[in-house]
Amino acid sequence: MTVERFSISFTLGKASAAHGANVNHNNRKFLADNINPAETSQNISYKMQSVESAYQELFGEAVREYNERQKRPCRRIADYYSHIANGNREEPFYEAVVQFGDCKTVQPGTQRWYAAQTMLNDYMRKFQKRNPNLYVFNAVLHLDEASPHLHIDFIPFYTKERQRGLKKGVSMRAALIEQGFVPEHNGKNQLTLWEESERREMERILHYRGFVREDKHADYAHMSVGEYKALQDSRRMETLLRQTQAVSDREATRSEVYRLKEELQAARQSVRQLEAEKESPYVKFFYATDDKQAYVMQQLEEMGIPFRETENGFEAQECHIKTIRSIEKNYHGQPVSYREQLKEDIDRCMLGAKDFRDFLQKLANKGYSIRTGKYIAAKPWGAERYIRLKSLGEYYSEAALQNRLRALHEYEKQLAEKIKEAEAKKAPTVMVLLTEQQYMECFIEYRLPIRKRRQDRPLTWVNDAELDKLSALNAALNNGETVETFRRRFHDLTEQEKAAERAIEHMIYMGERDTKKLTEARAHHDEIKAAQKEAAEKLEMIEKIMNGTYMQDMLDKFSERKRSEVVPNGYYNANTGVRRR
Repeated sequence: MTVERFSISFTLGKASAAHGANVNHNNRKFLADNINPAETSQNISYKMQSVESAYQELFGEAVREYNERQKRPCRRIADYYSHIANGNREEPFYEAVVQFGDCKTVQPGTQRWYAAQTMLNDYMRKFQKRNPNLYVFNAVLHLDEASPHLHIDFIPFYTKERQRGLKKGVSMRAALIEQGFVPEHNGKNQLTLWEESERREMERILHYRGFVREDKHADYAHMSVGEYKALQDSRRMETLLRQTQAVSDREATRSEVYRLKEELQAARQSVRQLEAEKESPYVKFFYATDDKQAYVMQQLEEMGIPFRETENGFEAQECHIKTIRSIEKNYHGQPVSYREQLKEDIDRCMLGAKDFRDFLQKLANKGYSIRTGKYIAAKPWGAERYIRLKSLGEYYSEAALQNRLRALHEYEKQLAEKIKEAEAKKAPTVMVLLTEQQYMECFIEYRLPIRKRRQDRPLTWVNDAELDKLSALNAALNNGETVETFRRRFHDLTEQEKAAERAIEHMIYMGERDTKKLTEARAHHDEIKAAQKEAAEKLEMIEKIMNGTYMQDMLDKFSERKRSEVVPNGYYNANTGVRRR
């Protein structure tokens, strides 16, 4: 009896490399052309944790201890993930793509398809145990493409304390050496030894399932799935070139030669385009408004152009810049009426006004003509008529504006008294209160924009989501919470999330057929994950406040958005941070 054969594929990509890793694609935040949407629900997610929370879980304590030892503030690390991602020494994370067979030998619905799926599941279940220094934060088994394959995103870390630096940090080389892959004299480094070990594990699984390895005598080391596909496309184009170049005038009619020359030119262009896409780096795009960013990203999704969303924009390959610029030109923001603009300007001018006369002067400085009398009215520049302030709603009458000014001054006075009292008692809330004060000053000094949660409420500084978070944090500290309790809560929820995820994995592996049980287990996991995300945000917030970096971080993010207004056609290289035009 002939034993069936499977080829094996194990490729490693870097987070910073083009096509090296794309967690959003792995988790199907957007769909590429090679995906069958009808089968996406069949994909198996072993773990879905953000890289930021993974870094906090892995290195939060080590970074805190390192910062405490630093006497110079400039040497402290505010955000370890950004520190690694923006540096040049280490990759923030890696992605391994694992596959048994290929799209030609493993067809959907066949026994080989299900065998490949089973072997990939075997491989994934023991990956973390086999690699204790490679922390898996995202792992997905794709069953909606041409053949089953795994995407495993992991962070390599060392644990042996160093004389300088963090006692636990990111390093692929140190992580693999700690796992026992010590470089040998025969030219094999720790990375090569580890990859050979993983391939041997794949071969062991093959034998355990009754199959043998098919050797294709191919070497695609360190080539991602996207790069491999581009390479195959290039080779097909090269074959076409060779075929078309072999045709002479004697072997074909004049029209046939003309047609083949056109195909030759198109083939050369396709090869150049594929090569450009393979080499094209990712660059960052920033937008002054969320609406414009959402519009551009939606168009990119519909066109199948890959991108990676960031906190202040998104990253896309440099070769797609012309397409992105054409999309931007088609965007037209919602027009703002004179009345809505006047309300926004009144809200802004109220902040920092010493009294009502000062408020009217600030409004006039913004270009409004002011008419006083029985009813105060303002005429925007370019408008034909005056607008009575009281016609804007109950919050904009003269009496309401006077009350707002008094409430604002009273709030500032009470906040100053709370800060003075907390400083005298050396209470932990003093840093939160000072941050609240700085936050308001940034609005008054026009360093931050007004952000309303409810358009019907004029007191934007009271209703602002960030200020509400600060107030809630201050109340928690007054009730006995500490930074340590926030850390413990995040750690406990992380452990609960892992346990819930393992329970789901076990149910799937054991072939659980009760869909209700699986649905309930997944719902429970989602609840824990939501609580874990909230705990991570609170922990990050309190740590930034205690380190004195909270407001600066917020101002830096806003500054990036403002730059997109100053240099509308500017963008940043995602690898170097250098602005281009």
